[in-house]
Amino acid sequence: MPRSAPYGFTRGSLSLYFPLPTGTGAVEIATDLVRGFQYSIEKVEFITQVAGTGASASRTFRVLKGASTVAATRTLVLADTTPVGKSVAFTVTGGADSYFDDTDTLTVDFASGGTAFTAGAGVINITYRQRNQRQA
Repeated sequence: MPRSAPYGFTRGSLSLYFPLPTGTGAVEIATDLVRGFQYSIEKVEFITQVAGTGASASRTFRVLKGASTVAATRTLVLADTTPVGKSVAFTVTGGADSYFDDTDTLTVDFASGGTAFTAGAGVINITYRQRNQRQA
């Protein structure tokens, strides 16, 4: 099991490309990822790759720790998805809610509800911080 080494912090990122889900049902972009090391989420952003469409589209977009602890969230609206290349930041909860241990799961999802997008795609980029680790 890895543990902290005395050398400070390292930053990394996890990026996922996906089409914006149509409809208003819950959709998981990534389900129960176990990274296998300790880290804290510092920053989350959505970067538009294909401009979004849909009359007054608005969906709640979340990064979850486990099944229900919100580590980061944003209500993604139509204006957030144009022009291509636009980046919008999530609100990161911080503290214990954004700290992941070796076996904690990470899920990226759209919660049910809101107003549907009819097209669009983007990348979610999750920046995390971890201490350099060594085998215990």
